[in-house]
Amino acid sequence: MNSAMALNNCIESDFQDQRGRAEIQIANDNPTNMFVYRPRCVKISEGTRVTFRAVPNFGMHPLYGGVVSGGQATIDPTSPIGTISSGTEEQRILTDAGEFPYFCDVHFANGMSGSIRVVPQLFADGFD
Repeated sequence: MNSAMALNNCIESDFQDQRGRAEIQIANDNPTNMFVYRPRCVKISEGTRVTFRAVPNFGMHPLYGGVVSGGQATIDPTSPIGTISSGTEEQRILTDAGEFPYFCDVHFANGMSGSIRVVPQLFADGFD
């Protein structure tokens, strides 16, 4: 992937490899900087359950699937992440391969954005 083409400033070396896990969590729970997601850029397998968690809540940090570029945030209405604007946790199961960027609609200018790269699952569970 060309770093000039990085979605939400996630370059190849930024992606944490979480492939093969059944579920992961993405949250803004860093006590030293509540305006970043952990992990911000992550690579997962198709079918992984992603729990998005907002501290203190999504009312303060509304999450949207979409891209931040040139200081502008653009919502992607086709993103499987969708919109999360209330509560403290919400789950999505990402079943299609691709890259799905996301951002906080209030704090994206502070760097509160990230991207999930979903890759094909190579091995199925439960085979003999």
